Parts: sequence; structure tokens; C-alpha cells
Amino acid sequence: MKLAEFRVKQLARLLKLEEMLIERYPEKADRIRFLVETLVQKLRFLRTRNLANYINTIYQASKEFPEFRELLPKPEELEVERSGVH
Repeated sequence: MKLAEFRVKQLARLLKLEEMLIERYPEKADRIRFLVETLVQKLRFLRTRNLANYINTIYQASKEFPEFRELLPKPEELEVERSGVH
């Protein structure tokens, strides 16, 4: 999967998850929005060399909201294009 395609899919999943989490935890909406915005920014500047940082951020968010684990990429999604974007 190309990195651009990965970013688009992750962004769609992230925004859907944000909506679900805010419905489930309305009292924590500000925290959820903060975590989502952090991940959106990391996606915006995502390159293969900082992919581990993005995954670690998802992991850290999942400690607070286990639902974030849904964003952890599957191994086949991590087979991003090796040429071009670094």
C-alpha cells in the first residue's frame, strides 16, 4: 500500500473513531479531540521514517481509550511503498 493511501485510510478510520468515542464518553470529549488532533497532525506529516512514532502515539492513546487500538495497522498495511517517500 502506498503511504498516501495508508494516510487516507487511517484518517477516515480516525475520524469515525472520534465520533464513536465522543458519543460513548461525552464527558471526555475535549481529551478525545486532543488525541485525535495529535494523530491527525502526525498523519499529515507521516513518512516511512516516522511511522514508528505514529504507531507509538496510537499505542499511548489506547492506554487511555482502548478503542484506539482499532487504528493499529495490520502487517499488510505496513508494507508501504519503499521508493520515493522517506
